[in-house]
Amino acid sequence: MPQKREAGLADRSRLSWGKVPAIPAALTLLLLFLAAFAGIFSYFLVQGVGQTSRNIEQRSAAAAQIVATNAYWIAQVAQQTLLRVDVALEADLTGIANLPLALEGLPENAEVYVVDDAGSTIYATVPGADAVSIADRQYFIAVREGAPYYTSSLLQSRITGDQLFVFSKRVERGGAFAGAIMVSFPVSVLESVWRSLGVEEPSTISLVRDDGMLMARLPPTDGLVDLSELPLFTEYLPASPTGTYYSAASPVDGVPRVVSYWRVEGTNIVALASVASAHAWSELNGAVVAVLVIVSPIILGLVIGSIWIIRLLMRDARRGRDLEAALEANTLLFREIHHRVKNNLQSVQALVRMQNMPDPAKRDLQSRLAAMAAMHQHIYQHDNYSNIDAHDFVPAVAGEVVRAYGSPVELRYDVAHLIVDRDHATPLALLLSELITNSLKYAFPTGEGQIDVSLLPVGATGRARLIVRDNGKGMGDDIPGSSMGMRLIKGVVAQMAGTYSFRTENGTIFEAELALEVSGHPSG
Repeated sequence: MPQKREAGLADRSRLSWGKVPAIPAALTLLLLFLAAFAGIFSYFLVQGVGQTSRNIEQRSAAAAQIVATNAYWIAQVAQQTLLRVDVALEADLTGIANLPLALEGLPENAEVYVVDDAGSTIYATVPGADAVSIADRQYFIAVREGAPYYTSSLLQSRITGDQLFVFSKRVERGGAFAGAIMVSFPVSVLESVWRSLGVEEPSTISLVRDDGMLMARLPPTDGLVDLSELPLFTEYLPASPTGTYYSAASPVDGVPRVVSYWRVEGTNIVALASVASAHAWSELNGAVVAVLVIVSPIILGLVIGSIWIIRLLMRDARRGRDLEAALEANTLLFREIHHRVKNNLQSVQALVRMQNMPDPAKRDLQSRLAAMAAMHQHIYQHDNYSNIDAHDFVPAVAGEVVRAYGSPVELRYDVAHLIVDRDHATPLALLLSELITNSLKYAFPTGEGQIDVSLLPVGATGRARLIVRDNGKGMGDDIPGSSMGMRLIKGVVAQMAGTYSFRTENGTIFEAELALEVSGHPSG
């Protein structure tokens, strides 16, 4: 009785112990899940922040490049117009009749002025320009004092009241200052660029002279703006002609933006694109809140169902262990079957060797049996019962055929990692056996030589090109088309949905295109 009581206590202890791990396992998995969710959410949040920041920077940089391209075009148009007008003017600046031809192709929003050495208007495309003096304008003073060209900062037209910027050129006649030519563009010339960028306000685009003076800005600003003391001109531009940085507050309106700059080649202009980031960050915050709202009930449901899921997993684990044991038993059975088949084929080889029959026939049988045995040995050694790697399979079969034939022939391989399915492994082994046996029988009278085997992918999936080449005496008439070997080759090639050919070229070359998988057969 005491022994039975002790045994009963031991059984109840084992049952209780079997139940205990489920609770800590469930809690552990639950905590791990929550920790994993927190980690994944944090990871994607960090990635989202980084991606949003990169997107803003990329948009800003791309916008700056587009603005720079248009600024370069504007500067080139102004430069060519100034030169054409200078050439069209006669020595005393009276060739006004030639100017309309020189101004062909000029953008509609650009205006041209010609003034004499006192700043009085000689010609202008804007009505009423002769009533306004430009003698005090810096773009006139600079060229009068010797500058060949000048680019103005942001100005307000005394005629129309519009904001504009001006390109001017010094005109000389007889080595002396004779006047100036100006081409002006309104700030609105950038509106098409602004619309094409698709950026939202309060983002801005600007043109700035390399001394820091603002030339143009959209949306427009009031009055002249000097940016020369900003980090753009004191730090970033001296270091690189292009770049992107974060501005905590704009000197014009105090809005934080991501600023990209691009020095326009061949000019004294810097193109800016300042993208406001508030909208992008607001979208990210909204996405985060939406994810939390959607995920919270899911997390709650997963927490509630975690214990039940763990119990199911424990039951499935037991079934999985049973299936693994069954699979292992089946694997051992298949391995034993292939091993026995290989041994039986080797036994048949031994019986063939003992038979009183012609040596050529005996060798043919032995090589074919060797190829079959090598195939089964390769399968059970690699535990691969469905798809075989041709890179390992072909040398195993070919090498075994040469060893069975007993010839000192060198084998060389160029075999890709191709899949050979179980329906094509045996035909491929037989084909290799027959081709190599033919080379060993007919190609090398002295017994020595070289055989190259190539199997590379071609065409559709599941097909390959097989080339078996020897450096023997050539095929000639030694292999009749009606021989058993040739009938076997034809049958195997047909079984593999292929075509083949023999030719003599420094030896015998066999070339065939074959299907190594069912998918390589013609669909029709």
